[in-house]
Amino acid sequence: MSKPNRVYWDSCDYLDFLKGDHPRHDHMAALLEDWKQGEVIMVTSALTIAEVLWVRCEKSTLRRMLDRSTEQDLAGLFDPPPPAELVIVELSRTTALAARELVWKHRIKPKDAVHVASAIEGRCDEMHTSDAGLLKHDKKLGGLQPLRIIEPTWERQVPLPFTETDAERRPS
Repeated sequence: MSKPNRVYWDSCDYLDFLKGDHPRHDHMAALLEDWKQGEVIMVTSALTIAEVLWVRCEKSTLRRMLDRSTEQDLAGLFDPPPPAELVIVELSRTTALAARELVWKHRIKPKDAVHVASAIEGRCDEMHTSDAGLLKHDKKLGGLQPLRIIEPTWERQVPLPFTETDAERRPS
């Protein structure tokens, strides 16, 4: 199975990564490493930039706001140096109308619907999220090529060392 070219991250993915204790943190770190190398394009909504400020406290439903000390971490995620490419899908009238339709047809919460509509508009192969309400819509939204909505999953492919001896052994 080939890797996707465009991966959408929901706000919760950024927050979970920054918090550092998510069960899939290794997958998230591997994806971000490949992203920094230009091997995958990350996509998110402009809404994500505003949403990624509140982190759930351990063993609680309470949330705390990230302070300015995290600004550099956020800059690395939302304003990456090349070759990393981040596509920010603006919340246009078209995206908002598509999100509203998702709310009406599929009973998706409005902010979540904006993320799904943004992933579809951003032509993403996969949308990563930890939101159980969204995960149940995997391969059910998006038209001819249904959007994969899955938990953050990523395996780095480490290139095998190649030596001249290997080249000599290969048939022409």
